Amino acid sequence: MATQTQTPAKSTSYIQEVLKESKKVNWPKRRELINNTVLTLVSALAVSLFIFGADQVISTLLSYIY
Repeated sequence: MATQTQTPAKSTSYIQEVLKESKKVNWPKRRELINNTVLTLVSALAVSLFIFGADQVISTLLSYIY
């Protein structure tokens, strides 16, 4: 297995580049982040309720058959 050796200068340069690039990122506003989080939670709840309902229907149908 090959090992990588990093000099402190390379590590420092890498961290500086990461910080510089993170300033270029278009971060979402707080309101947008909250809206997207709520949308994700509601969607996950809706899908889970649909799967639960489908499972109950299938279980009921199978209980009549067997």
